Amino acid sequence: MYNTILGALPLHSDGRTFYYSDCNFQGKKVYSDHRWPCCSGTMPQVAADYRINTYFRDGRDVFVNLYIPSTVRWTQDGAQVSLTQKGDYPYDSHVQLEVKTSKAAAFAVNLRIPSWAEGASVSVDGKRETVAAGAFARVQREWKSGERIELELPMKTRLEAIDAQHPDTVAVLVGPLVLFGDQVPALSRTQLLAAKRMAPGAWHVSPGGDQVLKMVSWTALSENEPYTTYLRVNDEHGG
Repeated sequence: MYNTILGALPLHSDGRTFYYSDCNFQGKKVYSDHRWPCCSGTMPQVAADYRINTYFRDGRDVFVNLYIPSTVRWTQDGAQVSLTQKGDYPYDSHVQLEVKTSKAAAFAVNLRIPSWAEGASVSVDGKRETVAAGAFARVQREWKSGERIELELPMKTRLEAIDAQHPDTVAVLVGPLVLFGDQVPALSRTQLLAAKRMAPGAWHVSPGGDQVLKMVSWTALSENEPYTTYLRVNDEHGG
């Protein structure tokens, strides 16, 4: 979502559409030369799916699958219940969820904890617990109107190799976001892992001297702006 469809170029009225995410060296966002390709229909369909994939219910409990400012409403044992999300995820690690209910109601709120979110924690009424990454964290209780869940998903910087055969060709990620930038000679893993956030969607890497590598999220890239998804690292220089 964050590294593909949300950063897609907008559809044109003549059917030209953004065709695919270019993950090569010196990639660019470009439009397809074809009029009305299959993507003209599938792209808005995918975007509409986020609305129905944010929450799920199994008849009693609710599952939070995506972290998007939103509200879901349902009836629970005769009570009118709503769950409202707030926050600036994925640019901020904190997500707040507030329950409102017409009367006390017992159910579980299950929160999806991404596999990269080591050290994630959930707090209700000031009681904070660390939860496992790569699973749903279950918060079971009798809910009263106005109670809140505070979720922390640590946004640690990490590197992922393109494959096992090329361990020195890596992508830089912060939380769920891939960072895109230009190749700079003699980059090291230490330098990439020290990327500093300068603004929402923008980070700086200091390769040394007066050089500064600006890296941005997919949504911050404009049409025909060159970028590199995978960077070649050289740990013989700079650690």
